[in-house]
Amino acid sequence: MFALGTDTAGSGRIPALLNNLVGYKPSLGAWSTIGVVPACESLDCVTVFTHALDEALLVDQHARGVEASDPWSRELPQPVASLPEKLLLPKDSLTFFGPFAADYSEAWEATVRQLETLQLPIEYVDTSFFKEAASILYDGPMVAERWAALGQFVNENPGATFPVTEQVLRSGSASQYDAASVFQANHKLQAYKLEAKKLLANSVLVMPTSEGTWTRDQVRENPISTNSDMGRYTNHCNLLDLSAVAIPAGEASDKVPFGITFFGLAEEESFICGAADLFLESTRNTDQDIDGETTLVAVCGLHMRGFPLEKQMKECQAEFVREAVTAPNYQMVKLPSEPAKPGLIKQPTGGASIQLEIWQMPLSKFGLFTASIPAPLALEKWDLRTDLKFQVSFVKRMRQRRQKILPI
Repeated sequence: MFALGTDTAGSGRIPALLNNLVGYKPSLGAWSTIGVVPACESLDCVTVFTHALDEALLVDQHARGVEASDPWSRELPQPVASLPEKLLLPKDSLTFFGPFAADYSEAWEATVRQLETLQLPIEYVDTSFFKEAASILYDGPMVAERWAALGQFVNENPGATFPVTEQVLRSGSASQYDAASVFQANHKLQAYKLEAKKLLANSVLVMPTSEGTWTRDQVRENPISTNSDMGRYTNHCNLLDLSAVAIPAGEASDKVPFGITFFGLAEEESFICGAADLFLESTRNTDQDIDGETTLVAVCGLHMRGFPLEKQMKECQAEFVREAVTAPNYQMVKLPSEPAKPGLIKQPTGGASIQLEIWQMPLSKFGLFTASIPAPLALEKWDLRTDLKFQVSFVKRMRQRRQKILPI
């Protein structure tokens, strides 16, 4: 159900894009790299490819943790899907490349429209410094770390290394990459890290996983520049100590997958999980919706699954999306109705987190639903950032899926 890979500059995300898979790249050090043949030890990550995000996070639960014998290992919290305060998108227009450039451009525009339906604020930001940071990896002294790791093998085994790979590795031994240049690059990179930390705090950056792709023949003709093009939006990630998840986002053309990547700070992996899961859920619901436009409805009490008024949700063609809880400032009260029904009241102080469910309902049925709600019940507009705190239990979802197959 899953495959492991490595990701120093994008090898855990570009292949996911090209094969319509999820590529999950945890934060640096979250998974041990003991046993991995090093490329750049300070940047190497083990990654996972899966068909679904919850499967990637199930693998993460077993792979994450400090390894005492790994000098790069560090303690980072287990991601639990939650929503960021906002989504960040590139402010400058993107330049797409390759034989499917126009298709990729249209796919990105469609994706932006889909992101705008998620009810999360969107801010357009300057991402030029990401490109500047990425250039340090292959066009700067950081490539010397690759030569430090593999140079001895290349010299002792003539002809054993793929010619293009050897060309890239040997560039790290160039005379201009002296000790002073390495420190200068590290100082510049540290400033970029600070800029990224300020920009992404409580936020998630969304970019195309790649701005295009090439045919195999085109890669053979010019392997270095074609691979460089495909890494424009991946190479910066580990240099800036970010976490990332690449997910499918439809097709750019027939049998040409398109995908996007969510980037977050190392200690805020939960935000990339929540945002990516919300996007994937909205895509599924859009594909299934009869009338095209839908709205999210949060319900508690008798409208939840397994209770008497669930039938009203079904009659309105609503589909269950996920379990959730409110922000910790609500009180559940017993309403004076027959039969007795619960109601939620927002408290100025105090209160608790109340369990509820999120459903997706066609807008064409929303009026019918509101008409079926008698006083004292009422509807209230919710702010997904402040009123709801999504705590999706992926283990629970996997167990529920397993129960359909195996008796437990």
